[in-house]
Amino acid sequence: MSIPHDDDIQLELLKLFNKAFSGTMHCNDIYDELAKLFPELTEDELNEPYENSASKWANRVQFARLHCVQADYIYGARDEHAQGWGYWTITEEGRKHVRAIFGQ
Repeated sequence: MSIPHDDDIQLELLKLFNKAFSGTMHCNDIYDELAKLFPELTEDELNEPYENSASKWANRVQFARLHCVQADYIYGARDEHAQGWGYWTITEEGRKHVRAIFGQ
């Protein structure tokens, strides 16, 4: 298995959101864009269905997102700022965190 550590996925996820025009992206686009940053992922990890997720990779990204929601870096699905089913949005706290780490 070559799926990266949760912390690495979280950082790249926040960086990706911060670059997005509105700070919002659909989860399917996120899975694809993040996968490009981790070329060590196998075809099975990217494509084979896994439990309730599209793939092992999607499952790991969903857990990274959950940890970002718990840290108040990404809006939760029930938050008033949520953009709809499958759309994830960075919070202002998340943007501050990215700037502090990456200077972006």
